[in-house]
Amino acid sequence: MNEEDAKNVLEQADFTPQFVASGMESFVFDIGNNQLAKVWIVQRLEDVQRLKAFYEQLSEKKLPFATPFINEILETRTGSPISIEQRIRGVPLQSLLQREPENELLQERGRATVVAVVEALSNAGDIPAARQLALLGTSSLWTPEATWGIVIARLVALRANRYRSVLESVVDNFERKLEHIVSLLKAVHTPQLGVIHGDICTQNILVDEETWRPGGLLDFGFLSTSADPLFDAVISTLIFDMYSPHALTQRANLHKLYARKWLRFADVYPLYKAAYALATSNAYSESGEDGHFRWCVDILNDAETRALLRS
Repeated sequence: MNEEDAKNVLEQADFTPQFVASGMESFVFDIGNNQLAKVWIVQRLEDVQRLKAFYEQLSEKKLPFATPFINEILETRTGSPISIEQRIRGVPLQSLLQREPENELLQERGRATVVAVVEALSNAGDIPAARQLALLGTSSLWTPEATWGIVIARLVALRANRYRSVLESVVDNFERKLEHIVSLLKAVHTPQLGVIHGDICTQNILVDEETWRPGGLLDFGFLSTSADPLFDAVISTLIFDMYSPHALTQRANLHKLYARKWLRFADVYPLYKAAYALATSNAYSESGEDGHFRWCVDILNDAETRALLRS
């Protein structure tokens, strides 16, 4: 499905759509009345229904920023479900940071904004519907007896084995690393579970253009579940800036901010970093022919991941 196909689906449903954005999972259109229509590409109707239930429970948490809310789900003849959602106002944090990428004061302000969003969500607590969501397109891995450590270990093992033929040719000591990382994840003890977003990046945070106050957090569902809130903190550290010449400096600065806030952060960071790389390495390219795959491989071959083998 492409943008034109998605637009046709909405027009057949009697909407007058104006294109807004597209991603791996959906095409997004403005349909007026402060509403957006998402035409889902890979999600099944039941997946979107679970996401709707999740958003309803999340809205009860009274977060200091808005989160998506699905008003209605429509079935189509093409099989692609449509969700009608409330539009959240604000500008992406990314757009403000890109105006002056060399301005360290602005970058510092951006990092503080991301940390504030992660912290606010970490204080929301757990919600039952989070455990029903698919993870990276895989049906929920939660079972009654499972811990967060077991769930993330299952996901990592499943994804790494699915793409073994691609990964083992470029990740040093792949088999040993995978076995050890999965073992360490299974043993993770989490003092308190909470809902995580799983993709808190500057594109997904909407802010007030003047005050930079967070106004919305978009696009749950990629890796959203019940989890250790520090997994969100680690992911946001990694993806704040992935590819620029300043990426490692940004990562180090965010690491310091989180380590001051949570004593456990420095302890879980290397393990969660490796887990994220293994789980998402082929999220955008089955054959590993994109920048994200190479970025993940660099993590899996770095000194911190090698050090995990000695733990």
